[in-house]
Amino acid sequence: MIFVCDVMLGKLARYLRTLGFDAPYVRKGDDPAIFPAPSAGCVHLTKKRDRTGCPHTVVIRANNPGDQLLEIKEMVERHVDPALFMTRCLDCNALLIDTPREDIEPFIPEYIYHHHDRFKTCPSCRKVYWEGSHADKMRERIEKLINRNG
Repeated sequence: MIFVCDVMLGKLARYLRTLGFDAPYVRKGDDPAIFPAPSAGCVHLTKKRDRTGCPHTVVIRANNPGDQLLEIKEMVERHVDPALFMTRCLDCNALLIDTPREDIEPFIPEYIYHHHDRFKTCPSCRKVYWEGSHADKMRERIEKLINRNG
């Protein structure tokens, strides 16, 4: 499932990426033609009320990212795969690749290098990821949000 998020939904896109969804984020000035068209496997999420009733489009009413996630809770729960948690770059949406510790040693703090064994990098923006306490907190925060109303 692909969730294309419009310019007002950047934080929601990050939540969806954390869950492993392909969540392109349309920034102001981007050519809409470069993004997948709405279809059965691709839902457009927008704040634009004039899109109400458009096929495969969900108009998000909430302003808070957690509440926005709740608005699409059923779709998320239907398609989420726990094995894909933290497999996408939160900044650019690229799929992360497993990276040997030795390859990233110069790019991370020494403490992190000595206390973690598994690392992933983004092939697009080169950001380095590891599963520390922040990943546990993100998982917990998202579970609380999704379970908040039901």
